[in-house]
Amino acid sequence: MALIPAMVLAEESRQEVHPARFTGPLITSNPAAYTPGHFYLQPYLINTRQRGYYDSQGNRFGMGEHGSDLQLSLLAGYGINERLTGQLSLSAGRARIGQQRADGLRFGDSTLKLNYVLRPRAASTGDLVISTQVSQTLATGSYDELGGNALNGRGNGARRTALSLVGQQWLPMSNGHTLRWRWQVGWSPSLGRVDVEGTSVFGTGDAFRGAMRHGSNTSAAVGFEYSLSPDWALALDFTASRDGRAVLQGCHAPVQGRCVQGQRRADPRSRSFSAAPAIEYIHSDRVGFLLGAELSLPGGRNSASFVSPQFSAMLTF
Repeated sequence: MALIPAMVLAEESRQEVHPARFTGPLITSNPAAYTPGHFYLQPYLINTRQRGYYDSQGNRFGMGEHGSDLQLSLLAGYGINERLTGQLSLSAGRARIGQQRADGLRFGDSTLKLNYVLRPRAASTGDLVISTQVSQTLATGSYDELGGNALNGRGNGARRTALSLVGQQWLPMSNGHTLRWRWQVGWSPSLGRVDVEGTSVFGTGDAFRGAMRHGSNTSAAVGFEYSLSPDWALALDFTASRDGRAVLQGCHAPVQGRCVQGQRRADPRSRSFSAAPAIEYIHSDRVGFLLGAELSLPGGRNSASFVSPQFSAMLTF
């Protein structure tokens, strides 16, 4: 899985009338603009453990051999101006199912994102911040020609463009604490043809030649953060995602340009749900830490059942 979470600016905290400071929850994106001219880094260490899957009727089944994936992700951001922020997300990791492992550390797909603030929040009020985001996935991770080991794949070949609308609001509580909540809705259209050769993440064999057409994607998320003190906070995300129909088509062992054994597979629409509780510790205005886990929720169709403990650090300079 690739998680691309956004953090709250530590610099922004010094401009707030509320004493609370946050790192940002695990998943829901940050709509606020970064301080112009400043860089922000947030590395993530993610250990995903897959224990089962859901069929097309939403029934959960266990796996004979459990899967795991250790991943290191890096989110780098830069404040371009008072409304515009640029972000780059990189990842690498190693997967395992039973006794089978990937052949060393493998790089995953990368993502470029621009965040533009449509409605900034006044420092002295609890106005809702609203931003629009456009992201572009770069197919930097291997997905086919995997040399007979499908665990070497960490991408899907899709150069996906996505549009999102994101909001955030600070709510001072009567007990002196602060609640901050975020929401996000996103959409990505169906993609064009992705050529596939040999062993791939789509379950094809070494002699396969064909193409994959990915469906559209619609997603939504809401995140909450509650300050226990200026240095500690609790966080919780809920997410939902729906993928459109995807079609794999090609043939095995083509001979002199002719398809000897054709293959066509249509993956039905799928949906997934998850929750991500976390605890935040803000050491200073420039350094913070977050420990949490993303958990799959019952009801998702054609999706994995997983638990994903995650550790994150927030650095500002």
